[in-house]
Amino acid sequence: MYLPVTYSYLILPLAFLLFRSKLKDRIPVTLALYGLVFFGYLMVYYETPKDLRKYIQAFYTLLEYSFFTYIFWLHIQKKVFKILILIASVLFIIFQIFFVTTTTFKRLDSIPIGIETILLFIYIFYFFYEFSKYIKDIYIYNHYTFWIAVGIMIYLGGSFFFYILINNLTPDEINRFGNMTFVAEIIKNLLFAFSIYMYKKHPVNHILNHPKNFPNLDMI
Repeated sequence: MYLPVTYSYLILPLAFLLFRSKLKDRIPVTLALYGLVFFGYLMVYYETPKDLRKYIQAFYTLLEYSFFTYIFWLHIQKKVFKILILIASVLFIIFQIFFVTTTTFKRLDSIPIGIETILLFIYIFYFFYEFSKYIKDIYIYNHYTFWIAVGIMIYLGGSFFFYILINNLTPDEINRFGNMTFVAEIIKNLLFAFSIYMYKKHPVNHILNHPKNFPNLDMI
């Protein structure tokens, strides 16, 4: 399943081209870049020396967190919460560096992955809260960010316990349960591609282009 997951990232730049997105469309560009970066990352991962893989894995977690957080940073309007995201992100980076340089782990940086999952779920839930409170004339499933959020939740939620426990599992258990996380990752990439389609289908739903939909949020 490793190769199908790796090549599934190419769906995103293909969707960018297929739906005729433009460079000024920040979300399609971000998702296409995300697909290309992680396709390349996974292609070269097993070519790296084993003693460097823990640093590669840690950077993978940090890069993934940065892409996902950037997307919700663009869409969350309240400045106070944006400041909290910045603070949480800085603390997460510091912890990630400390963890990788002081901890020996067999397979994955499980604790940072767990923290990444919790932080991103908080950002997603707050985005849903903000959307439901201030957007009254748009069905949320017609907004492209909904499908990005669902993809992230399926991917991180579906692999959360597996990644938390992976350093304590046997090789047979990893092979048995690992395919489930690969399926969740492929679903995530398909939903990201669908969000590019929704971005082009419903341009009126681009929150960034319609700040009037969020009146006086910073006064609340």
